[in-house]
Amino acid sequence: MTPAARLAAAAELLTAIGAAATPAEQHIGSYFRARRYAGSKDRRWVTEFTYRALRRQGELDWIALEIGLEPSPRMRCFLSLLLFVDIPLAEIRSGWIGGPHGLEAPTAEEVAALEKAATLDLAQMPAAAAGNFPDWLADTLTAQYGESATDIMTAYGSRAPVTLRVNGLKATREDILATLKEEGVDAEATTLSPDGIILNDRLNLSRHPLLDAGRIELQDEAAQIAARLACAAPGMIVVDFCAGGGGKSLAMAAGMAHQGKIHAFDTNARRMRDIQSRATRSGVTLIEPVAIAGDDTDIELFTPLVGGVDRVFVDAPCSGSGTWRRQPDQKWKLTADRLAELTALQADILSRAAPLVAPGGRLIYATCSILAGENEAQIEAFLSSHPEFTLLPVSEIWDTAGLTGSYEKTFLALTPADIGTDGFFTAVLEKGPRRA
Repeated sequence: MTPAARLAAAAELLTAIGAAATPAEQHIGSYFRARRYAGSKDRRWVTEFTYRALRRQGELDWIALEIGLEPSPRMRCFLSLLLFVDIPLAEIRSGWIGGPHGLEAPTAEEVAALEKAATLDLAQMPAAAAGNFPDWLADTLTAQYGESATDIMTAYGSRAPVTLRVNGLKATREDILATLKEEGVDAEATTLSPDGIILNDRLNLSRHPLLDAGRIELQDEAAQIAARLACAAPGMIVVDFCAGGGGKSLAMAAGMAHQGKIHAFDTNARRMRDIQSRATRSGVTLIEPVAIAGDDTDIELFTPLVGGVDRVFVDAPCSGSGTWRRQPDQKWKLTADRLAELTALQADILSRAAPLVAPGGRLIYATCSILAGENEAQIEAFLSSHPEFTLLPVSEIWDTAGLTGSYEKTFLALTPADIGTDGFFTAVLEKGPRRA
């Protein structure tokens, strides 16, 4: 692909991504599947350029408006080349536009405006634009985190790490680190999870022998910590209420020594389609995936489990705000109305999951969100209407869960600015003993 074709591809992708709710990675994947002629270097350049424009959209749009231009995918591409790739405007006009597959050349008025971009006083940029967050979300984070909000928003400008979870049923972390070292891959142990490894080098894991053999899984460290906080033990009955692809089920199963049962529920059967194959690969036999309706028709399925489940893990649907380093487009698509819909859904799921918990059992609520309305406020509301549950501070079960170091908070509440994980929240609630 020529430079002009690459830039036009990025603009086309930015347009498609902005017009649909589906994540950027899906658009990029389908785009290149339809264009097999694009080489690996072309795909990498376009992908990285597109993600950079998404991560820095707040800055780009503020600059565009300040120089009198309407923010658009095309203009974001021009400004990204100018400001982030350091390509002079004259070179852009001579080598990055036009031709049969290139973007339309900037008009004389646009050229004059673009020439002003490098002269702007960026210190005047509002906090929301500098942090690359929509105004309403920046205000929400500032109200919640105070002065730390700036560091949190800044942390979303970096790439999320590639993190592995070592399957304790088949390997130790030391084994995997040694294997990676033999392959010349720079890797390091995670900070708090005893099962995690962070890759510092690029590694194609799609058909890697370690993955194929079930010795590792891709899973962010924060999610690993949450799964361990369930303290699922051999012989327990566990429900993974919003199982998705089964990552938490597999992580919990690793600590159950092939004894017990995990019921993996989800309203979307398609999301669970790989659970069985992943479980087989990992040497896990105690996971039973079942699609549920998410309404009162589930009563017949749930009745045998009511009051008899040792651990109910609710990894609730949420804004995904903790993962926006991986999906930077999603923060521009979330609205206050959608957030309200999600919090209502979370409350409904908690109310449906709670009756399954056995006396003395635990309900674990988790989200990949950093927004209090989906996290602390959700737990406060649940406890006010479910007095049979009490909050079990994470700090009190940290050692029992086998986690590294110490954590002195009531909830697990991580942002990307803390130790580099995804943003994640976990609360552990214990149900009181059965009354005589």
